[in-house]
Amino acid sequence: MQKKPGILVVDDTELNIDILMGILKHYDVIPALNGHDALQIVLEEKIDLILLDVVMPDMDGFEVCKRLKEGERTKNIPVIMVTVKHMEQDIVRGYSLGIVDYIVKPYNPVELLEKVKIHLDLYACHLNINTQRLCQLTAQTIVKDMLIHLDNYWKYLATQQDQMTDFSKTLDSFINFYNDDKQAQVFTIRKAISYAENIVQASFLNNHIQVQISEKHPARASGNIQEYAQVIVNVLSNAREILLKRQIKKPKIAIEICIQNEKSYVILRDNSGTTNQEDMDHLFIPSHQMTEHENNIKLYLAKSIIEKLGGKINCIQWQLGMEYSIIL
Repeated sequence: MQKKPGILVVDDTELNIDILMGILKHYDVIPALNGHDALQIVLEEKIDLILLDVVMPDMDGFEVCKRLKEGERTKNIPVIMVTVKHMEQDIVRGYSLGIVDYIVKPYNPVELLEKVKIHLDLYACHLNINTQRLCQLTAQTIVKDMLIHLDNYWKYLATQQDQMTDFSKTLDSFINFYNDDKQAQVFTIRKAISYAENIVQASFLNNHIQVQISEKHPARASGNIQEYAQVIVNVLSNAREILLKRQIKKPKIAIEICIQNEKSYVILRDNSGTTNQEDMDHLFIPSHQMTEHENNIKLYLAKSIIEKLGGKINCIQWQLGMEYSIIL
């Protein structure tokens, strides 16, 4: 069953909210009585449209709209401003802040529903186009990354003739990495990491990046082992790129496998140094304007995969660099 579009109604008067919720009864309407609550809700819920009253105490509609348009995760959500008659200056100022339309109190239900439908349809088209573009960028990024790892493996073989016996196993890893078998199974975390390690090891060896793996507890998980391995590959590839770009001397990545509160944990730490807070905030958000973290499409994919498997991925800064936690 298709989920109803989510509409956030922001108004400090409960009666107005009740009226809007009655008119919009066929949608998933979430009320907010002030701007602060509204800004928190858009970060926690899937919101497809915002009806925003202008006159509110503490934080008016203009300030709420300004903050929404400044947020990476909220800037594209369409905002319809609610105003009163004969307040044309509100409308002009609202458009300058990025609203898509306005409605006037008292509400005309037919006009309101028509405007809501139009902007929900436009937003759905916008999301569909962005999703297609993101899928294309993700595929291009992953293929490019796999080709880099494969190229590094050929270079490594050229200098390590005694490693030819491992060629067949590693080549199988590349060939089978994207097979169609999506059957869920119980697998060991160490096996999944070994699978990912076969993909990236030559890239790390050729760039003198030391990788240490420790297993405090034999951890298991349920799902598709190749999807989990893809998460590990993406995080390792991200760490590798940052280490190389920053020209870190003696680059290192430590991987720790453990069990906490009956969940499997993989902790990946690198020594890439300090990352500014803005990049940390946008780490898992795909962007078409790449900064130093041009791998955030890979990290976005890693987050999507691990959440589909029922887990979580987090990142914080530690003393020497970045620390990723993959929980399943």
